Amino acid sequence: MFMGMGDGKRGFELLNMILSEGSLEILEVAKDGEPKHFTDFRELVNSRTGKVFSPNTISTRLKELVDAGALERIIAKTKREREVVGYKITPAGLRALEISYRYEEELQTALETER
Repeated sequence: MFMGMGDGKRGFELLNMILSEGSLEILEVAKDGEPKHFTDFRELVNSRTGKVFSPNTISTRLKELVDAGALERIIAKTKREREVVGYKITPAGLRALEISYRYEEELQTALETER
């Protein structure tokens, strides 16, 4: 879904979602490809404020990232055969994270050039 962001409105929707507080942090935690659970994201710290994200924010971002195709929602079984919800990064999610790294580097370069 991240590919084909050419049509203006849809592109900005995806850009706004991926730049929403918590989205990149969630993708960063998930980038190892192993399924993650809600508890894996509970201690995420907002790099802008230094505060831990609220459970509500994390839940909202997980849903948005699944809807966008950056994360896959999976059902896994525990050793006791209990079903738990997990999240796994998709190739599109990895690509979005890689693009964010490049943009960060380009922005730093651009801002340093302006000084």
